[in-house]
Amino acid sequence: MALLHYNRIPAKSAAVAAAVGSVSSMDKRKGSSCQYNDDDDDTQDAKIMGCSFPDLPEDIWFSIHSLMPMREAARVACLSRAFLRSWQCRPNLIFNSDTVGMDPNGSMCGGDFSRKVDRILSKHSGTGVKIFRLDYFGLFEYNASRYLERWLQVAVKPGIEELTLMLSKTEREYNFPCSLLSDGIGSSIRHLKLRFCALRPATELGPLRNLTTLQLLFVSITGDELEGLLYNSLALEHLDICQCREMICLKIPCALQQLSSLNVFHCERLETIESKAPNLSSFGFMGRETKFSLGDTLKIKKLYMDCGTMVSSARTELPLHMPNLETLVISSSYEVVNTPTLPSKFLYLKHLNIDFVSGSTPLPSYDYFSLVCPVFMEHESTFLNPSDMR
Repeated sequence: MALLHYNRIPAKSAAVAAAVGSVSSMDKRKGSSCQYNDDDDDTQDAKIMGCSFPDLPEDIWFSIHSLMPMREAARVACLSRAFLRSWQCRPNLIFNSDTVGMDPNGSMCGGDFSRKVDRILSKHSGTGVKIFRLDYFGLFEYNASRYLERWLQVAVKPGIEELTLMLSKTEREYNFPCSLLSDGIGSSIRHLKLRFCALRPATELGPLRNLTTLQLLFVSITGDELEGLLYNSLALEHLDICQCREMICLKIPCALQQLSSLNVFHCERLETIESKAPNLSSFGFMGRETKFSLGDTLKIKKLYMDCGTMVSSARTELPLHMPNLETLVISSSYEVVNTPTLPSKFLYLKHLNIDFVSGSTPLPSYDYFSLVCPVFMEHESTFLNPSDMR
């Protein structure tokens, strides 16, 4: 109802935009600090700051505040006690170079970014946070560990549902505190995404009962450590692993009954992938040739593979082992394929992408369209690099 009320007062919402503009100009004159008034009336506060706010119920102001971009929401909290109360319990905290107002044409300094985040978070109570995302993309080689402990103490509390830490690469790797994932936090968190840190799950780590998405990018974790974490994450549905260089053997236990999507990209030391998850329907892999054991492959409907001579495998092996594929995306170096037409067909295939990686050696004279006829002829097929087909 509050939002419907708000939609009927466009003239009053213009006052909010004016307030945001006044905060920006005030920042230019006085820096980033904000002065709060002790008067009981929010309207009086605004007048003292040189703004004029209409007299609206607090729930309307909360609704207006929730629609503002985060940077402006933090600034306008300086003008009104109602906005300040709303900011102190804002549920979604998303920090990247855009939301904190970094100049895309200027020097992208990790220190400036961190100081801005620190000032913004200092105004938040930590109550009611559902999403906390911190992304240092484009801010290279900045060690944020001096801030992270304080920020996580503020934002990561029972009730949080998503924690995303996309850090930058540094000489000294940040050690993610697994103790955070305990008690009430372990019961509420649904999405955990980490980049450029070490993850060392302790044996006493409790169950992550509602964790559905786990994404690890450039994370230092061994196969055994990940397996232990997976046994504590029985609700997991999506697992993405990218450039985790300590991993040699990846084992997915059969206890992960809900796991439907598994992606493993460029883990350079990985030798084997063994999945016993019974309901895996989507699998993606990029990297050097690795031994696979994916359990019941009849349930796999989406497959993305970029390794070795995948076109040959698609013709000779996949129709037999994954006959129910609906989406097939394969990438391969140029290869001379000379395989017989097989009786097996992809009866349910709807989307096919074949990407031949260009090289300096001229392509052999080979009719690549023969790879999809007659096996794929009944289905819509899409080729990347069609000019390379012979």
